[in-house]
Amino acid sequence: MNWNEHLLLWNEATVKLLDIRYQSLVQGDELRGYKLPSNAFLWVTYGRGRVMLDGVGYAVDGFHLLHGGKGMSLDMSSSGDRLEYALIMYKALLAVPGNRYLDRLLKRSSPFHIQYGFTPHTPLSLHSKFEIMEQSWRKLTLLDKLYAKGVFYQFVYELVGQMAGQELGEIRVDLVSRATRYIETSYSEAITVEGLAEQLGCSSSYLSRLFKKQLGTTPNEYLIRVRVEHASRLLTETKASLQQISLSIGYLDVYYFSRMFKKQTGVSPLRFRSWAAEVSVQKSPFNRSGQAIVPRKGHGYNDNDSHYEKEGDLTMYKDLKLSVGAVMLLCMTLLFSGCGASTGANEPSVTAGSPATVTQEQQQTKKVKHMMGESEVPINPQRIAVNGLEDIMLAIDAPMVHAQSMKGQYLYDTLQAKKVPSVYTPGGLNYESILDSKPDLIIANLLPSDTESYEQLSKIAPTIVYDRSDWQTSIAAIGKAIGLEDKAQSVIQDYEEKLGKAKEAIVAKIGADRTLAFIRPTKQDVQLFFPAFSYTSIAYEDLGLILEPMLAGLKNKEEEGTWGVEASLEKLPELTADYLFVTVGGSFDSEDEAQAALQELNVVEELNVWKSIPAVQQGNVYKMSSRHWMLNGPTADSMKIDDVLAAFDLQ
Repeated sequence: MNWNEHLLLWNEATVKLLDIRYQSLVQGDELRGYKLPSNAFLWVTYGRGRVMLDGVGYAVDGFHLLHGGKGMSLDMSSSGDRLEYALIMYKALLAVPGNRYLDRLLKRSSPFHIQYGFTPHTPLSLHSKFEIMEQSWRKLTLLDKLYAKGVFYQFVYELVGQMAGQELGEIRVDLVSRATRYIETSYSEAITVEGLAEQLGCSSSYLSRLFKKQLGTTPNEYLIRVRVEHASRLLTETKASLQQISLSIGYLDVYYFSRMFKKQTGVSPLRFRSWAAEVSVQKSPFNRSGQAIVPRKGHGYNDNDSHYEKEGDLTMYKDLKLSVGAVMLLCMTLLFSGCGASTGANEPSVTAGSPATVTQEQQQTKKVKHMMGESEVPINPQRIAVNGLEDIMLAIDAPMVHAQSMKGQYLYDTLQAKKVPSVYTPGGLNYESILDSKPDLIIANLLPSDTESYEQLSKIAPTIVYDRSDWQTSIAAIGKAIGLEDKAQSVIQDYEEKLGKAKEAIVAKIGADRTLAFIRPTKQDVQLFFPAFSYTSIAYEDLGLILEPMLAGLKNKEEEGTWGVEASLEKLPELTADYLFVTVGGSFDSEDEAQAALQELNVVEELNVWKSIPAVQQGNVYKMSSRHWMLNGPTADSMKIDDVLAAFDLQ
């Protein structure tokens, strides 16, 4: 095959993706005489069997790819327990007909009609693109079809590259180039070094050695530089908040992002932005110091410290990243076509009451004030989509049709038991899944500055916004807004009673003058939290523990309301607290990330600076799960109270 001609025709063609069909054959099943209705790729993903394409036989075992033209006869049989495959059907024409040279090439060796097959050396990189394409195609909207078509080109690019390399004997492909290209174009994806190496068909240690040899750095270091350089441009070229920037490069935890940024640049993100504005610098510190290794493409990737990864049993939509304009187009298209209606003929009843009564009540609305202004909402909402306020909504038993959660997160099992669809979308909101849930009301936790997200949500359904960190105020307001005011007040009362009893028990057990240091250490540095930090303030402000003296001194040097400070590990022996509360990782860490964070803490615990802490020597160190300590809500805060009581042997 002449690969230059092959690629030229693919470049000059306009392609229409016609269909993607995923099917399987069990042992003994056969497919006979199926005529391909169009040009097609046959992507075998699992099993052993025999494929005949226009009389040419192929033995397949595991991943295998074949291509055939329209009208070719396909026969298949499974020789194992099952054979799974997909047909990717498409049509291709020259975008500009009449070019004699291209016409001759097309007649002589059209890549769209010829037959070929091969077993890829690195099938997972192909399969990941197929999965994204297939998932998008199944959603059926025009926008999804357009996205699937774009991924189809990536699929063809990958397979042609692998075929050419294998035919030319280039078994040792440039893994580093492929890895860096993937990193620079997929910074918001859930990627680990191990996962990247698996896609490339090598071990993570081998990939790391290649990086070190060719670039003088490791994949993790390359990752961090890509992400921080992208963040530095956003800081200098936009007015986006730190939370927005952090999310855009894949970090859900803005404090973790701040720490990584400061470690790389020497200054905090806010100081960098201020400094850049003063001197009109439009480049990152890497460019100034000559340390840049990343071209200015504006992309990064998630390393082992990534704050999310795909969970196999979740409904994941992270593979589809939509621009604001695309989201607006999607929402407006579906809403005008009637897809957003909440009272369709096939819509199941959601209450035990009279359908006529429910419909009449749902048609009534009232004005509700919230963080983003005032909205007209249904008096009796029955289909509420929730993002970030699931803890509150579960506590008042609100009727949810959409939530954000992931396996391992403290609310996940409860949401699953109540059969509430749980979608976890790293880096932002998933407008499509919210739209698909057909809500009559959306309740979200947004930053006051995130007006863009609020506007997009409001195009789907009436949207009201509340602050998760001040959950007692928010639950009272939400209860009043959706007709569950009594339940909300009951939740507050029960919590206050539990808090009061816990504080009395703690004072009775350890006294009213014992000091606490709440920290989050890593192998490089440590975060020291102040009482103003909304996630850990319960230990100081509500349960009465006193801020450790050294931390109190640091707090007095910072602005009012500062969450805390980052310090070197050498500061640890200066902590004279009676008790040390320690958390690791982030609130939405995967199981693997949570275990990795605990292993990192084990390394810290072997250091002399750690062993020199008085509370460590006295055995007064208690580990707290970040999965609920780094969030707020009646359930999360109740679990925090239980943790503190358990630490003092009061449970």
